Amino acid sequence: MRSLRISLMSLILLPICLGAVAAGAQERIAIKAGRLIDGTGAAAIEKAVVIVHGERIEAVGKASSTEIPRGTRVIDLSSDTVMPGLIDGHSHPSIRAYTGDKGPNELLTEIGLMEEPSAMQAARGVRDLRVDLLSGVTSDYVVGELGDNDLYLKQMADAGVIPAPRMYLSGSWIMPTGGYSPEPETNGPWAMRIAVRKHFEQGAHHIKILLSSSMPTGPNAGHPYAPGATNFTKEELDAVVDEAHRLGLKVTAHAIDAYSIRFALEGGVDSIQHANDLTPEVVASFLKSHAGFINTYVTMMHASSFTPQDWHFLDAEANNPQEWVDHARDLANRDIAKDQSLQEYLRKRYAQLKLAKDKGIPIGVGTDDMHGLLDLEIEHLVNAGFTPLEAIGAATGMGAKVLDIDKEVGTLETGKYADIISIRGRPDENIRDLGKVNFVMVGGKIYSGLSFR
Repeated sequence: MRSLRISLMSLILLPICLGAVAAGAQERIAIKAGRLIDGTGAAAIEKAVVIVHGERIEAVGKASSTEIPRGTRVIDLSSDTVMPGLIDGHSHPSIRAYTGDKGPNELLTEIGLMEEPSAMQAARGVRDLRVDLLSGVTSDYVVGELGDNDLYLKQMADAGVIPAPRMYLSGSWIMPTGGYSPEPETNGPWAMRIAVRKHFEQGAHHIKILLSSSMPTGPNAGHPYAPGATNFTKEELDAVVDEAHRLGLKVTAHAIDAYSIRFALEGGVDSIQHANDLTPEVVASFLKSHAGFINTYVTMMHASSFTPQDWHFLDAEANNPQEWVDHARDLANRDIAKDQSLQEYLRKRYAQLKLAKDKGIPIGVGTDDMHGLLDLEIEHLVNAGFTPLEAIGAATGMGAKVLDIDKEVGTLETGKYADIISIRGRPDENIRDLGKVNFVMVGGKIYSGLSFR
């Protein structure tokens, strides 16, 4: 009888709850911007207005020519630069960078975090998503979690239980034997197809595969495969790409070395993660395929310098995103100052990135497992010779194109999601102003009232 009364009460309350949600979703908000960067690459305009209706942008333009409908709630950001929310093109919400002794198998310690109890992984994911959000990231392109962590975190975020950016999920990454355990290995073309189908069934937005021309972990870590070989056979790669595309999903590939990048692109992969070796041949492959890549500077160059004490600073001491970014920048600068080989690599990498940009290869940015540090990824591009506006584009409009999510996010245009941030400064002139986040909105919902910790 008690269960019947609960069911009847649920039926009575359901229309009321749905009505409340619907009413909230239809709220109209006008954001007055002192300056506006729309994410398309166009120069900032002064005195603009963005009209948000529900979760979408209804209108955007100069204040002098954009009418604010009667009864609209007005948010005055006349002292700020308003711009699209940032896109982290490579995110692992529940994973953090390796912290421990350096060595050929340092990745194993980081992977150990993936073997912790699921509640611990979830708690870390909740924290990292909050850090991302308050750092101005409104879209996380998630590229691999264990135990369906990403699926559950997104369900909780969508239900309003936890604050988080918009999440585009891959489910667990797919790899054959010789990849990153503890994720189960997938071998053979048909097993690859089945894995793609399962990911699609569970709600994946895209598929993530891991390509490597050498053994990544274990006693043979760093040992190269035969010349012209990767951990995937051509038949396996073809099966993943064909099955994903058949189901309407894109494929993104972890590929660091030149051969793996070219192998992935020639196999029809839609985007590359990392792409650390941009040789002339790799650049030519990008141009032929019309694909782009996500640059991941901080995790590749500085992750092993972060200690448990640094992560404790993020969780228990930093009062705002700027303090965390400044702390991490100091660590990175110390790495560079004391390591001549790192200085030489950076000079080489800067030249590669500048060439890729000049050739028109789409470039985005991602933090991997270095949450809250997308600003440093963007600064890295400026150091490579990008203008601040071009570097911002890698985290907004251009980054969205790399990942094929540009119909929904990345720019402030009519019909797109109202994923909007504001900066107390002029980041298109001084890129370090990006740390001064003042306002965060995801799909018309405002998160600016949250504390950083």
